[in-house]
Amino acid sequence: MKKFATVIFTLFLIFILSSCNQIEYTDIVTTMFPQYDFVKQIARDDFTVSLLIPPGAEIHDYEVTSQDMAKIKESKLFIFTSLEIDNWIGDVNTVGGNDTIVMNLSAYYTRSPLLYGEPILTPLNDESIAANQLHYWTDPTTAVQLIDAILEKMILINPAIEDTLRERVATYIESIDELNTEIGNYIIENDYLGSTLYFAGHNALGSFGQRYGLNILSLFEDFKPDVDLTSNELITFTNNVRNTNTHYLFIEELAVPKAANTIVNELAKEQYQLSLLELHAYHNVSQIDYTEGVTYRDILERNFENIKLDLMFGN
Repeated sequence: MKKFATVIFTLFLIFILSSCNQIEYTDIVTTMFPQYDFVKQIARDDFTVSLLIPPGAEIHDYEVTSQDMAKIKESKLFIFTSLEIDNWIGDVNTVGGNDTIVMNLSAYYTRSPLLYGEPILTPLNDESIAANQLHYWTDPTTAVQLIDAILEKMILINPAIEDTLRERVATYIESIDELNTEIGNYIIENDYLGSTLYFAGHNALGSFGQRYGLNILSLFEDFKPDVDLTSNELITFTNNVRNTNTHYLFIEELAVPKAANTIVNELAKEQYQLSLLELHAYHNVSQIDYTEGVTYRDILERNFENIKLDLMFGN
């Protein structure tokens, strides 16, 4: 019996050690796609970087694993989105290791002045304000502040390559700034200021819409996906789409567009054609996008192209 117990214990140790060896430790660990992309654009081959939430996964439903916690504790820099989104963190003072820099990204920006004044378009209630603050990264003027803040933390890890890191950041920020300016100019020059986009998703893109003077009307007013939707809310939203004679309906990335398909099918009964376009909130990317190295800027440009389709041909 004693020999049997020894064998079991030995097998248990082998299993534990084997599991530990499968953990891919990296210099920097990030919880969500935006900060992962920002780090990758700065790091290139000078740091190892990992995205904690797997590509294609829903971030709001993420559950941390013991291996994830081990990766964080062994990292030099751990960047998370916010305690509201990454609510599994608990105590920021204990989540990392002794030498881990823990960065709550939501504390590293101030909202840039809006070009069109406040309030923008539809009045903001408390829930909308909370949603905008929660999804702060969707505003590209905020994104460039986050990139700068991340840069400073990475310099602390490897100050010997500071000049190189700053050059990379300058290049990436310039590309985002140029696209941001292009989008804003397009909205103004074509007299699209104040246009409404219908979004059959959760309330995640208010800050993005405000940046460009666009009213993004969300089907789900809650800032989390998959909340309960009443039949009256669905009917009201469908009527708004019909009454404004728009022919494009925006949907979330990665989510199955059940509500959007319902709206499309209902309006099709009236010979009303409605096409679906993605409006990406940068929460996460698909496995294909991840493999192909799609960036925050790439997604911003993709959103711009889809928005132009709606503004030019939607009505």
